[in-house]
Amino acid sequence: MSLIFIFSFVYIVKSYEPHNDYEDITIDFKDKKYDLKGIKVVIDPGHGGSDPGAPSYYGENESAIVMSVGEKLQKVLEESNAEVVMTRAGNETVELDDRDAKGDIFISLHSDAFESNEPTGFTTFYAHDSQIDLATAINEGLNEQSLLPNKGVQTMPYQVIDQIKYPGTLVELGFLSNDVDDYLLNTEDYQNRLVYGIVEGIEIYVTDYDNKE
Repeated sequence: MSLIFIFSFVYIVKSYEPHNDYEDITIDFKDKKYDLKGIKVVIDPGHGGSDPGAPSYYGENESAIVMSVGEKLQKVLEESNAEVVMTRAGNETVELDDRDAKGDIFISLHSDAFESNEPTGFTTFYAHDSQIDLATAINEGLNEQSLLPNKGVQTMPYQVIDQIKYPGTLVELGFLSNDVDDYLLNTEDYQNRLVYGIVEGIEIYVTDYDNKE
């Protein structure tokens, strides 16, 4: 039954794919303004260059998808007065050891894959106890915007966040091995939803977590 649901959902989503004689339906998130002045955010689009990451059936592979999301996130954060550092520019190879950029907040972007096509949804990970609050806040923000299940906040010693000494989270935006996740992650509108979910999460962190005793 789960496979029937997945493929039915994909069919519905694809049936609304814009054609040449239709105007794109976009999601307007610009009503809410953010002010993140004084916050330095390091965006780490995972993989890149010789490491394409997980493959996609509907479009781009993982490294291209997370780079697209990362660049959109950079634009919105800079418009919100935050300072932004990208750990890679374009489709280039950057070793994990070299992604240890300095900042106030570190966000590593990924899209998962699994042997089975059933797993679906997004997850936020942390490596140190000091990173739990950020991972939780980003999870809260994404939960407001994502159309996929929330797999929660989990701990995992991923090198890219384990090696930094300040708040960081690794976000798995969805599963490219799942038809629905894969299709959505390859659409501009859904990438925009994820971006504003992450920005909302940063604001939650700065407002509700960063200043608590």
